[in-house]
Amino acid sequence: MTTPLTAAPDEGEGRGAALVLHGRSAHILTAYDRPARILSPQERDRAARLAPAARRDFTAAHLLIRRCAATFLGAPAHGLDVVQHCERCQGPHGRPALRQEPRLYVTLAHCSGYVAAAASWQPVGVDVERLPPGPGWRRAAARSLTRAEAAAVTHAPCPPAAFLRQWVRKEALIKAGRARLGGLRRVDLSELPLDDPGGGALVRRSWWQGWAVTDWTDGRGEGRVADGVVGAAVTVRPPSLLTAPGGGAPPCRQPGRPVRF
Repeated sequence: MTTPLTAAPDEGEGRGAALVLHGRSAHILTAYDRPARILSPQERDRAARLAPAARRDFTAAHLLIRRCAATFLGAPAHGLDVVQHCERCQGPHGRPALRQEPRLYVTLAHCSGYVAAAASWQPVGVDVERLPPGPGWRRAAARSLTRAEAAAVTHAPCPPAAFLRQWVRKEALIKAGRARLGGLRRVDLSELPLDDPGGGALVRRSWWQGWAVTDWTDGRGEGRVADGVVGAAVTVRPPSLLTAPGGGAPPCRQPGRPVRF
């Protein structure tokens, strides 16, 4: 049984309101008696093909996206169907949507025990990644950063963390339909601030070409950002950013009426 949301994002914010939920996969799964039962047959089939850890992340992310959508639709999360369809290969993956209300924008992300999801009536994107990045991060930086971004990353106190911050922002822009994977070097975010690698939980808001960019770092209370997760959400208006039940840092309630579990 899940704990219901008692309030939706502030209706005064209009159709640009957005909700972003994030947290640890294991804690999110404990909020459900039989989490796999909520997934569609197609989702269960995809999950069954994954290794156990990846299956938990997949399941948690697909449950969390339902929680976000249910807040906007006023419907039970377990009654919503998440569908994915790749326009290139026709496979059951790609940009997610709701069968019951395809006009609602939904998005999700997951990485090594941590997940995030978001919903809005306007385009929205979210991404999360573990720190530190893999050994190939410099090659990824060369393929995805502009010259100005690369210079800022090089001179940052912690270059790997600075790169990952820009990476999750760009991934979120892709999911919001504002960028393409093959054109990331034409998307310059060098005007946005980079993390001070201090540790703990950090939330920051910026604006980029009319988009609200919300950054967070969840250090999981360990005092070292290098052991945590970085996330970014791209929305039309600043979202309500909340930690899902039991996950990571305390909830951060941003402008608008609080959303509680």
